[in-house]
Amino acid sequence: FFIHASEIKMRRPRNRTNSSNSVLPLSSGNKTNSTRSISLHKRLTILTAAKLTCVIIIGYQIVSMVKPNLLKAKEVNYWENRKPASSTLKQIYESRNCDEILNSTRPIYSEAYWKKFHDIWTEHGGRIDPDFITSMAPPDFVRPTKAGETSDGKGRGVFAARDIKKGEMIYGQTTNYAYFSNGYGFQRFLDLTDDGEACDLMKFSWPQSNFGPNGESAILCVMDDHSLMNDGGSQSNYGCIDGKYCMIDEYAKRDIKEGEEVLCNYGSFFSLDFMNFNGWKEFGLL
Repeated sequence: FFIHASEIKMRRPRNRTNSSNSVLPLSSGNKTNSTRSISLHKRLTILTAAKLTCVIIIGYQIVSMVKPNLLKAKEVNYWENRKPASSTLKQIYESRNCDEILNSTRPIYSEAYWKKFHDIWTEHGGRIDPDFITSMAPPDFVRPTKAGETSDGKGRGVFAARDIKKGEMIYGQTTNYAYFSNGYGFQRFLDLTDDGEACDLMKFSWPQSNFGPNGESAILCVMDDHSLMNDGGSQSNYGCIDGKYCMIDEYAKRDIKEGEEVLCNYGSFFSLDFMNFNGWKEFGLL
């Protein structure tokens, strides 16, 4: 297909004859020049289109061969990338004026808001990996809880939407979890939110050891109303119970009445002094 225009040789047209076999010489005027120009233009157009077609086909074949390797490299590097944050959690917290913000009345986020946070995460490299993040919740599982304001001044909390029996699943699914393999990714995520949202999301997150497919640590964040759950310490009524699979799933540790606040035990997975928790050090956030 790759023929240069200079290689095209114009054939000299033959004389035409009329019906009585007399020779009719071609005019050497504008008509002949116009005919030759149109013929050359058509050939150049066909050659250009042929070249473009070849380039498109070759380009498509190259992309088809390279793209799977790029995707595979991205998945492998997700847990290998341990790039630390450039600021500590305390520095981020102070730069966002979180003390003042979190001591004011904070909103109960709507489902649209939680989706916004989750979309930010997925659009910037986050993904749920079903190979190692699993839940025993059935597909039609509905959490028996709702968010609300506490009566004792704590602010936001989680409450039983109906009576819940001891041993009943309260939380279970994987789609609302977000996790970060490195501190840099977590910091970038916070950078894409406003001050109030960033302060909340820091409070909703914690470092978790032995979380990745090969035992890697991760920063976890639950992006739904259960992030609003308060600490009950030894009096908690929510958590993992004997005989249950609890990677993400949580259960009622006793009967819980409708309207009663559902409380977890922060100490079972985190520290109340969250900014000085040693688990942040691995991510460059301490």
